[in-house]
Amino acid sequence: MTLTKKEAAQLLHDALESEKLLPKKIVLVILQALIIAAIVTYLTSWYFGLAILLVCGLLGQFAHERMTNSITSRKLTAIKSLRWKESDLDGDDLNNKLHLILNKESKNDD
Repeated sequence: MTLTKKEAAQLLHDALESEKLLPKKIVLVILQALIIAAIVTYLTSWYFGLAILLVCGLLGQFAHERMTNSITSRKLTAIKSLRWKESDLDGDDLNNKLHLILNKESKNDD
């Protein structure tokens, strides 16, 4: 998959934003699973609540692994298209570089 510089920069920017939001999504899923399990436990029996908790835990773990793999692959694809090294992602000015690429490329499109 060959991406333009602007597309690769946008992909990398989106992947980094998704990576930042991942912990908040995990907390939200855990809270929802606990609330649903508590309601089911209250309405039925404790073992149904436990079963709901275990099933939601498995689904949450599966979703977390898929999202993590997706973010990683998007980052690697963008790095490859930009011809950068993985160590370039650790720099403090990464967002500045990405915004510069995105703004420079959009001005050239006009």
